[in-house]
Amino acid sequence: MDMHHETLVFERNFNVPPARLFQSYTDPREREIWSASSPETVIIIDQTDVRTGGQELGRCGSAKDLSWTVKVAYHLVNQDELITFTEELWEGDAILTIALITFEIEQHGKAGSRLKLTDQITSFVGKGGVAGHLEGYTLALDNLVARLNLS
Repeated sequence: MDMHHETLVFERNFNVPPARLFQSYTDPREREIWSASSPETVIIIDQTDVRTGGQELGRCGSAKDLSWTVKVAYHLVNQDELITFTEELWEGDAILTIALITFEIEQHGKAGSRLKLTDQITSFVGKGGVAGHLEGYTLALDNLVARLNLS
């Protein structure tokens, strides 16, 4: 097993209030759109319950091959402020990564918000698992900025 640990931190500013940023995460259909890292990537959230103690199950990959399963357990969710969860990424019966992820949302300026996302990842497939998180969250957050800052 090629295990690798890393912490990734992302920060973005938005021209929308914290409530709108929080809602863009908790709305599963909206999140399926902005969290896809490329036009070829498909994310399907099959079930979700974004609240403290809630869970989520989803699939991702290409339109022809949704080979990855994502299992999420929400640990602490504070409306418009904080979403903390663990995320497991599976391919069939093999776990690829597990991560503790925190979305911290705060007021920024009069009408904006700031997001700090911390991703503490353990990859069981080496540095490639971490690279996948880095690329995926970088592109997803760029999509989210573009989407919300146009609204």
